[in-house]
Amino acid sequence: MYPVVPRLLFCLGLVLPAAAIAAEPTPARPNVILILVDDMGWGNVGCFGGTVETPNIDRLASGGVRFNQFYSNARCCPTRAVLMTGLAPHQAGVGHMTFRRTGKAPSRMEERMQVPASYRGFLSEAVPTLPEMLREAGYATFMSGKWHLGSDNPAHWPVQRGFDRFYGFLEGTSQYFAPEDLHRGNEPIQPQGERYYTTDAFTQEALGFIREHRAAKDARPFFLYLAYNAPHFPMQAMPEDFAKYRGRYRVGWDVLREKILARQKELGLVPANTTLAPRPSTPGNKLGLPGGPVPAWSDLTPQQQDEMDAIMATYSGMIDRVDQNIGKLLQDLQASGELENTLIFFLSDNGAEAEAPELGRFQMSNLGQYGKGGARYGRAWATVSNTPFRDYKHFAHQGGVQTPLIVHWPRGLKPELRGQVVTQFGFLPDIVETCLAVGGAKRPAVRQGQPVPASDGENLQPVLQGGSAPLHRTPVCIEHEGNRLVRDGRWKLVGYANQPWELYDMETDRSEAHDVAKAQPEVVARLSAAYGAWAARAGVRPWSEARKYSVYPDER
Repeated sequence: MYPVVPRLLFCLGLVLPAAAIAAEPTPARPNVILILVDDMGWGNVGCFGGTVETPNIDRLASGGVRFNQFYSNARCCPTRAVLMTGLAPHQAGVGHMTFRRTGKAPSRMEERMQVPASYRGFLSEAVPTLPEMLREAGYATFMSGKWHLGSDNPAHWPVQRGFDRFYGFLEGTSQYFAPEDLHRGNEPIQPQGERYYTTDAFTQEALGFIREHRAAKDARPFFLYLAYNAPHFPMQAMPEDFAKYRGRYRVGWDVLREKILARQKELGLVPANTTLAPRPSTPGNKLGLPGGPVPAWSDLTPQQQDEMDAIMATYSGMIDRVDQNIGKLLQDLQASGELENTLIFFLSDNGAEAEAPELGRFQMSNLGQYGKGGARYGRAWATVSNTPFRDYKHFAHQGGVQTPLIVHWPRGLKPELRGQVVTQFGFLPDIVETCLAVGGAKRPAVRQGQPVPASDGENLQPVLQGGSAPLHRTPVCIEHEGNRLVRDGRWKLVGYANQPWELYDMETDRSEAHDVAKAQPEVVARLSAAYGAWAARAGVRPWSEARKYSVYPDER
């Protein structure tokens, strides 16, 4: 029996009838679109039980499938490294983070080459990228949005790593109204227009790439990587999007978490026995985060409640704008007749972030105002966005790694599965292996005289056709900043940096409330050994050592 739950009860109106699909001859290779949002929690969008109105993302879900156990790599650039290579981020050269251009002449690259290859902070030239492999197989390749995979050296920029066309920024963060790191191809440019906003601009440029490709009657299928920076800080929303949500969050985080979880249960996204992870009662420094415990909403002053409503209205408005732009993309594909055979992935790079104090960091006078200021999301609202899970971006617990993956492909999805929820566990390399498989592309065995590591990913196509077998029959491992996990069937072994392992049964305890490590020592030993073998193979270093590689020697 296929492990799914009943389909969503909303209408798509985007796909062809099943009979028409069945009558088609052997289909051509699909276009592939990978849509990545930044720092968005698992429980934000409508089709995952969230409070943000996302009709276009919901339409993708109702015509596709949602995965309710799919893991990212807990942080911006490690996730991007995996999505661009199908390998562990360490194997791709981004075992921790990338590095900002310092302006120190002539280059810092010689210094970076002195650290282990797995922590050099840019995509290794010894591993092929997804766009390189797809281009070799006959795809046109486009990227619009946030790169965050190396900016020190132009050799590491998108056009040199497989993309025919690129528009976006190279660093890890950007202003929305006036980005300072904007590039078209390899050339730095200035934003144009009085109402410039990155989310709109990235979509407009992506549509331009597609339309020019179409107008040229280029017979090649295309691969588009659309990497929005929303809703990553600085939190800046268009005024009309901010106004739409202002006042909706005055009920507070305690009430909203309960409502989101109830909705997730109704949608079949979590087991009926799932409970909320407790509201954080310990200071953030217990996890290396700023701030103190998250207070009950009722303990805030009226002024604080108003400020908290405003910051969540900004965050929601940013996601709403992403949804509006996804609608523009879908409308274009539908009008051209390309939607039926376009494989679309939608996901977030990690869970919501809690890098600011519990109540955020912002100036009320600037919050949500066009072109001004910017805010940092706080731990309190991040807990809501990651409902029902514990923890956040950076961490290997569910709130850091669980991503709201949607896969939409009318021609490649078994019609009976539309709107359903896939419960098989998967992780990011599966997306890359699927793209290679549908694109007829192959990973080379050797590059620059060095063996290319094999991917741990699996092709998702059997699942999209109704297969019930597990995707992964051997343990899957993930690590970031010493936070680590091993997933093997029902078991999840997870630990904080320099802390003992914890063990959770994902069939009965999705919110990681009951550590059974002491009751299952054999499982802990087996999975811990699997992690050690993987870490050695992937080039993972102890965090006490690896953190030294995150800065240049003269900046330590």
